[in-house]
Amino acid sequence: MEKIIIITGPTGGHFFPGLAIGERLKNHFKVKFFIPQREFILKILKNKKFDYKIIPSVKVNKKNFFLSVFRVFYLVIFSVQLFRREKPSLVIGTGSYVCIPFILGAKILNKKIIIHEQNYIPSKTTRFLAPFVNFIFLSFPNYEKLPKKKCIITGFPLISDFYKTYSKEEILKDLGLEKKETVLIIGGSQGARFLNNIVVNHLEYFKAKNFQIILIAGKEKESVEKVIIEKNLSGKVYNFFYEMNKLYAVADYVISRAGAGTIAELTMKKIPAFLIPYPYAGNHQKKNAEYLCKIGCAFMVEERKINDKNFIFLFEEFVKKSQEIRENLKKIDITEKEVIENFILDLFKKNEKRDN
Repeated sequence: MEKIIIITGPTGGHFFPGLAIGERLKNHFKVKFFIPQREFILKILKNKKFDYKIIPSVKVNKKNFFLSVFRVFYLVIFSVQLFRREKPSLVIGTGSYVCIPFILGAKILNKKIIIHEQNYIPSKTTRFLAPFVNFIFLSFPNYEKLPKKKCIITGFPLISDFYKTYSKEEILKDLGLEKKETVLIIGGSQGARFLNNIVVNHLEYFKAKNFQIILIAGKEKESVEKVIIEKNLSGKVYNFFYEMNKLYAVADYVISRAGAGTIAELTMKKIPAFLIPYPYAGNHQKKNAEYLCKIGCAFMVEERKINDKNFIFLFEEFVKKSQEIRENLKKIDITEKEVIENFILDLFKKNEKRDN
């Protein structure tokens, strides 16, 4: 059986698309993950029974430029030796600086290489690696600064767990929530603080409007939860929640950052979202959100334009538009279906014909 190696970065935004691709391919190929050391990644791969190898990584920065460049060259040599032992027929990268030396090593050995770009605007990593790969899978229909001949629009791959369905009543009961309109607030690992503050500063409003909230608060979980309990507001606060599918089952509205994975999930679940792009992510989230807004499938306001004085006005404007957004969401879906699996199977069939 042919072997495929999938290289992912340290964050969920890069790991979960790689995991979804691995799930689609594991029935046809031997799939092995090359991953940086992260406990949550190791735990998931063990639970899913995937083979993996922990790999070193280095990020080139101005402060230690020459040292980091030297380490990249070292990792290229390291990856060449590793690939010679592993003998993969195909190498897939899902972005992040972690991939760079390993994709270059695969190129030196003339391996077939694919990278997947999650965001609307291609990352620096994807643009840098574009000349060295055979194909580039895209979540969004945007070829900006990429060789169009290499690009295939696949959509965003979601893991199999996400396709499980839950009844709203079942999850409300399990989470100890009431049967009332629910606002889900997703801050993400980096961008939670701003959303936490906005929500905490307007708890009286949510209570007066009879909303209950579910808040993914990151590291501020305890302090945020304390305030919500003091205000006697119906809701739940989590630092992180692995089974987002369950939360989407009870959410009537979402306030969120605009990572590609979250956007793919929201378009699939057809939930109207008030998107506040994380402003320190190289403009990626803003472009993701703008793509949805242009086709009437989300409500977006930049963080710098939101404050305690205008948030209620903006939120109510979003709620008024939410039914229209729901209807528009029925017409689109940026999630990947069977495109990646079928493309790679065809790729191997073509190679077999050439070999024969």
